[in-house]
Amino acid sequence: MDSEKQIVELINSDSRFKEIILKCLNKLDCKFTNNIKAIIDKSTKSDISLTENSIKVGISVKSSSKTSFHQLDRRTLDNWKRTIDIPDEIFDTLKNSILRVSENSRKNRFIVEEDQDKIGKFFLENIEGLLREIFTRNEPNLKLFLINNKMERKIFICDMDEALEFLINNASKNFSFSKKGIIKLGNFISVQRKGGNGKRIKVPKTAWEHPGNNLQFKFKPLDFANAVEKSKIIKSCIINY
Repeated sequence: MDSEKQIVELINSDSRFKEIILKCLNKLDCKFTNNIKAIIDKSTKSDISLTENSIKVGISVKSSSKTSFHQLDRRTLDNWKRTIDIPDEIFDTLKNSILRVSENSRKNRFIVEEDQDKIGKFFLENIEGLLREIFTRNEPNLKLFLINNKMERKIFICDMDEALEFLINNASKNFSFSKKGIIKLGNFISVQRKGGNGKRIKVPKTAWEHPGNNLQFKFKPLDFANAVEKSKIIKSCIINY
């Protein structure tokens, strides 16, 4: 929230920053003038909305300060089953994998070797639907993807659809499993048991209802931004502030 408030304030109050971001938006085919206004928008997958008259463009914001991995999505496996209709065999395998790690997160592998072919096949067949659900939930106004590198005070912005196509292609070509059985959707996204067995939670960590037994998608925002900037495959902007 601090990052989002900072960006909103820059757009609304800093004339130099507004001028730079307007040039960026025009480059990304979002046509705004100096009457643009930014607001924090928490009712949707957008974090910030840019408005001008009847125009509204949503921005998904990811911020990075120190850690390379950031939580992208966390929800129960039951929720995912309702969302993308996971087959019973895949659901049971993922559930057993989550509970196995809950018993001993240091020693037990998430997706064991004998399950990797069928789990890999499922994720690859559903990769587009999974990533679109996680990043946008098909929100029509969500057009832009912004990464705020707070360490270097640098903002990266690109078109959301182009970002998703890049991530889908990368995941399809570079799908793998780590030594711990963590699912790697390419170079930037991983899938694992969430973990985090806090003392405040009274439910045993091996109980299916424990929040640590959610399925967690994690993302490397800076690695993604650097890869896009280096490859120049998709249009993007870099703004120093």
